[in-house]
Amino acid sequence: MLKKVLFRLGYAAILLTLTSFGYTQEHNQPIVRQITAFAVSQNHIEVQWKLPAAFKARSILIYRDSKPIATKAQIAGSTPVAEIKPESNFYVDTVKTYASYYYAVLARTADGKPYDIILPSINATTSGVHVERKETPVQDAEITEEKLYADGQMRELPLPYLNMLESQNKKPNALSPAVVAAGKSLALTHATQKRTLLPPHVFDEDMVSPPGGDEYYLFEILKDYFIKRNYPMAVKQLQIFLGANRSKEVTTRGAFYLGESLYFCRRYREALMMFLFVEDDEPALAKKWIQSTLDLYNLPAEKNSETDR
Repeated sequence: MLKKVLFRLGYAAILLTLTSFGYTQEHNQPIVRQITAFAVSQNHIEVQWKLPAAFKARSILIYRDSKPIATKAQIAGSTPVAEIKPESNFYVDTVKTYASYYYAVLARTADGKPYDIILPSINATTSGVHVERKETPVQDAEITEEKLYADGQMRELPLPYLNMLESQNKKPNALSPAVVAAGKSLALTHATQKRTLLPPHVFDEDMVSPPGGDEYYLFEILKDYFIKRNYPMAVKQLQIFLGANRSKEVTTRGAFYLGESLYFCRRYREALMMFLFVEDDEPALAKKWIQSTLDLYNLPAEKNSETDR
């Protein structure tokens, strides 16, 4: 009890000193502020922070530990879990156990060295974060099972979309010879039609970089992968993005971009599910992409592509 009191008194003194020197206000030192961390899915933890107005750095370093990171000695010689762009204000970490994790966010300065001033609760978390446990889990066991819900317990929003994501990794049921024959016969009736891909569509809201939050996270995925036509990686990143609860508007746009990415990967069955999901919110746009997906859908090709995955 005495140790806790002394720690709190010491911590309060540190904060008072930092405030008097202006660390908690806008400052010239490359130190991020207001760090927070929280679980966003069954194996992902999101770390967020704010950048001061005068923040200058070559990159941002993310450190993770199983105990609070309070001194630079704890990270001396260790490798950060990630090194990201200096303008970033969040990072999504992938974890494999149910242990509690602590994070520190530091700047790499122009000389290539970490600016290793660690300020608890400012640029280093003081509370451990862990992902959701399953029924009677083994301590620190690897995360392999999906989240279970008791009878009558509602699943977190968005309700239908998470089920769709899970179904994408499952192989479809084998089609009967009669269904395959009927599909081939139907395809022959459209053999003379010219099948062309639609051009990529980007919503107006995602044309300009937003200040932060979910929209900025989505913008970064589009900029790094979708716009560069790296559709396989866009699929992967969008699935991670949509695995957590987002606003309805951002979820709708993210689901549509996932549908587009699957469409350009020739994964038409899964793309169709995404376009159907957003049809109520974007009826005219979804209808056009649903029709194109159905026109391009080819039973033998689809079967082979899914078998290869």
